[in-house]
Amino acid sequence: MTVQNTYLIAYNALSFLLWGHITVSTVLQLPGLYAESRLADLYADVLPLLSATQTLALLEVVHAALGLVRASAGTTALQIGGKNLVVWTVMVKFPEIITGSGESSQWGVAFFLGCVLAWGCSEIIRYGYFVAQLSTGDTPRWLKLLRYNAFLPLYPIGLLSEAGLVYLALTEGTGVGQFYKGYLLLGLLTYLPAGPFLYTHMLSQRRKVLKQLSGKKN
Repeated sequence: MTVQNTYLIAYNALSFLLWGHITVSTVLQLPGLYAESRLADLYADVLPLLSATQTLALLEVVHAALGLVRASAGTTALQIGGKNLVVWTVMVKFPEIITGSGESSQWGVAFFLGCVLAWGCSEIIRYGYFVAQLSTGDTPRWLKLLRYNAFLPLYPIGLLSEAGLVYLALTEGTGVGQFYKGYLLLGLLTYLPAGPFLYTHMLSQRRKVLKQLSGKKN
């Protein structure tokens, strides 16, 4: 096994464990916090590791740019960069849209959970897929089907949750100057072309993989 493969396996395995911890921890806490009407407490508990893990994913842009993986550097930057902007310029900067006591904060909590769970489930599947592929040279049929079908509901949930948080930051954020409002508005409008573009890209990949699997089955 090459040094490159060993590094990529280690990176993907670490990312798998981090997202697994974030997702499982969130799911386990949900029933008790919901019963006590304290869902907003998840923000303080989850955000530190979430922000660190999402930042770590920026390495994937470097991996693509250096040719360590076959992914497009541009598409990877759009996906990873967009999520990091939501984390650092919305979630971190405007905690009140999630932890406040108003009606809008209830939506903020829902959007925050939508991001955490949609991102988490997607990344657990994705990184697990890469670990299996890099370790064995192939992936089980069930894992391929899971990876190329799970995004169908998860991607729209994550996208709408991200856009929802950006909208709340724009309309309810404390101390938002004109420049920052322009930035948030631009970010919100970016979802219109970027969302369908990325979803179409993933659908295209899905068709190719399902066609290959169908050929192998026959």
